[in-house]
Amino acid sequence: MAPYPTESEIKQLMRHLSTDDFQPFYDRVAHDVTWDVPGSSSGSGHFTSLDQWRKIALGGTNEALASPLKFKLVHVIGGGDQAWAAVEMEALDAVSKTGTPYPQKYCWIMRFNEQGIVVQVRVYADTQLSQSMIEASR
Repeated sequence: MAPYPTESEIKQLMRHLSTDDFQPFYDRVAHDVTWDVPGSSSGSGHFTSLDQWRKIALGGTNEALASPLKFKLVHVIGGGDQAWAAVEMEALDAVSKTGTPYPQKYCWIMRFNEQGIVVQVRVYADTQLSQSMIEASR
């Protein structure tokens, strides 16, 4: 048996982010997760808890969207014998409060512990696109 979640298990976990209920995903994230979002947008930064990331990074994006962000899973690479996995996603039918489409693409580099809990995430996305949308919605 693999020590970390398999590619299939990671896909199943990430599909929760395409629904209205992210809680099954959050249940598999450590409360003290390290979450890094490189860039210069208001949602960029180094976050040391799930709550902090949800409030600042995800919360800032959701405030500028007509409805809460959902993610479409594109690819998963890794898992199984590897603690790290790369997850490619896209914003799912996202539209800003000003009516502009939000065609964001994401790559989340995630590290799991041997209990299958996400303990570290690095998010790569177009932070300029995010910041432009946030500023236009103010």
